[in-house]
Amino acid sequence: MRGSILGASVAIALLAGPAVAQTGVPVDRDWDPEARDFNRSDTGEGGTLFGTPRPLRGPANTVQSIDRELARPALTPKDRGSLLMMRAMLNLASGNRSQADRDIDRALAADPTLKYDLLASRARDMAAAGRTQPAIDMVDRALKDQPGYAPLITTRGQVRMMQGDYALALADFSQNADTDDTARRLRAQAYYTAGNYREAVDDLDHLLQSGSRVAAPIHLVLWRYANNVKLRRDARRLLAADLRHYGEPPAWPGAIAQFLSGRISAVELEIAAESDPDSRRSAGRCLATYFIAMETVRLGNRNRARELLQLTQTRCGVAHFAHWAATAELRRL
Repeated sequence: MRGSILGASVAIALLAGPAVAQTGVPVDRDWDPEARDFNRSDTGEGGTLFGTPRPLRGPANTVQSIDRELARPALTPKDRGSLLMMRAMLNLASGNRSQADRDIDRALAADPTLKYDLLASRARDMAAAGRTQPAIDMVDRALKDQPGYAPLITTRGQVRMMQGDYALALADFSQNADTDDTARRLRAQAYYTAGNYREAVDDLDHLLQSGSRVAAPIHLVLWRYANNVKLRRDARRLLAADLRHYGEPPAWPGAIAQFLSGRISAVELEIAAESDPDSRRSAGRCLATYFIAMETVRLGNRNRARELLQLTQTRCGVAHFAHWAATAELRRL
C-alpha cells in the first residue's frame, strides 16, 4: 500500500493540508463527520453531488459510535473503508495522529479505491477554490492509473461545469448516467445549462419515477419547473401537478414551491430563506434568488432577471447548481 499512487501519508496530507483548513474536505463534505448529518435520509442539493456513506445508526460524531458500526458483520468493503476514514478524521481532529494513520492504512486496505475517492474530493475542493485546470489535470492523471473509475469521471464533469465546458461535462456524466443516479442528476443539470431542456426533463422524470434518493423529490420538481419555463410550457400548472403527486414539504425548500405557485411573494420568500435554519445550512438564499430570477424570466422582465441572476452568482459558490444555471442563463439573455 505504501508504494501505491497514494499512501497513508498522502491521504493524511489531503485531510490535513491547507485546502482542508479553508474549505473542509471535500466540497460536499462526504468525509467530514462533524460537518454533515449522516443520519438524514433525504438529500439536499447544495450543488455538488457524490456518493456518500450509508447512513449510520445513531450519531456519527464519536469514535465509539463508529466502532459500533465497524462491529457489524455484514459491512461491504466500501462501507468499512468509509467508516475507517471517518474514524481517522475524528482521531486526527483530536490529535491522535498515529491512530489516524493506522485507520487510513486499514481503510485503503479494505477498499483500495478510496484513494481515488480522496483524489476526487481534493480535485473538487481545488476547483471550488478557483483552481479548475489543476483539478482536471489531477483527475486525468488518476484516470491513467485507474481507467474508467466513475467517481473520477463524474468529478471531472463537475469541474468542467465550473469552467462552463458544458459539452465536455455532458460527455463525462453520460458515461455513467445509465447506472449511477448521481451522474444522471448531474447530467440533467448539464443539459439544462446547455439549453437541452427536453433532455434535462427526461433525466429528472427518470429520477422521480424511479424513486431515486439522489435528491429529495422537491429539488427535482423545482428544477423540472425551471426547465418547463424555458420550454415555454405552463410551468406553474405542471408544478402544481408535481406537488400534488410527489408532495410539498413544509420545511425548506418548500417555500420556493409556495412562491412559484403564487402563494407567497418574493419578499416573503427572501425572509423565509434568511430565517429558516435548513435554508441557512444549505445556501438557501442562493437557491431562492435563482428561482425568483426564473419567475422573472417567465414573466418576461429580462432586465430584472439579469440583475437577479448576477445576484445569484454572488450568493452561490461556483460548485452550486444555481451558480452554473445563472451563468448559463446570463449568456442567453
